[in-house]
Amino acid sequence: MSLALKRIAGLFVPVFLSLAAGGLLILLVGQNPLLTFASLFEAGFGCHPEPGRCALVTALQFATPLILSGLSATIAWRSGFFSIGQFGQMLFGAAAASWLAGNLSLPPFFHSAIALVGAAFLGGVCGLVPAVLKQFLDVNEVISTLVLNPIASILVGLAWLPRVDETARLPPLIPSTKLSAGILIALAAALLIYLLLWHTTYGIEMRAHASAPRFALYGGMPVHMPVLLAMTLSGALAGLAGGVEVLGVHYHFVSNFSAVNEFDALIVAFAGGLHPAGVVLFAFLLGGLRTGSIVGLQMQSGIPRELGSALIAFMLLFAATHRFFQRRNDSEHAAEIPLS
Repeated sequence: MSLALKRIAGLFVPVFLSLAAGGLLILLVGQNPLLTFASLFEAGFGCHPEPGRCALVTALQFATPLILSGLSATIAWRSGFFSIGQFGQMLFGAAAASWLAGNLSLPPFFHSAIALVGAAFLGGVCGLVPAVLKQFLDVNEVISTLVLNPIASILVGLAWLPRVDETARLPPLIPSTKLSAGILIALAAALLIYLLLWHTTYGIEMRAHASAPRFALYGGMPVHMPVLLAMTLSGALAGLAGGVEVLGVHYHFVSNFSAVNEFDALIVAFAGGLHPAGVVLFAFLLGGLRTGSIVGLQMQSGIPRELGSALIAFMLLFAATHRFFQRRNDSEHAAEIPLS
């Protein structure tokens, strides 16, 4: 089996293991796991002929900010930066998009584009701050990015942010739904990030700096610039996620996003194997699970929706464990390769 097929197959290992663990929990509450999972996935991904009864559309809507925030976490981790500040960067992006969309008078397409650029810019600035603190002052990035989340919530709460003007709203792809053109932006971003990481010199330098910083240093690669650029890009993607939520779903600033919790970006990035394709796949899966846990579990099966959160937690746990063993096997395989 080729390396690509092995990695694709490896993406589904956490899913199967989390379903198995979830099945045990369902048995403990006296329910049939197969029927419960059928109800969960039908409510999360099913589509019926009746208008407004297509959960697949809702899953795609929920997946949009998850893809962008997951890409944000992926870029940070690929550069060797342990960032957990995506939620705060989303708040800054949402605030910037809301302000620009409500205070400027511009033509329709140009207005939304300017608002999204502003969201990405402010998110990028927020992502750059902890990178500068880490690279030049040796401030732990976990602490700085974690602290910036509540700071972002406080700062945007002090601003008066108007409703989004109609000229700045992202048009829905399907009438009478909240699935906007943001999903196309998210998919385009995933493709661009893949090309950046694996098909450009900058991507090679970034990943080399993360996996072997001493080798990168003695190889003549830049030390600070790859991380600074990566964290700026990471923050811009998270800010763009907040902007897309404001312009395409809520049409006003929100501090609690419909599909993204504080650490969902890390869940999507890790479960997706820190690869853009995996991020897209698991963002869609997580978006459907969010809907299915409310409708399929709580309303139809009478099972607490917290079981859906437990499945997501198991997925993250098994994804992290699987990645550890995968890297260990790769290292052992590399050690077996003769030098001559």
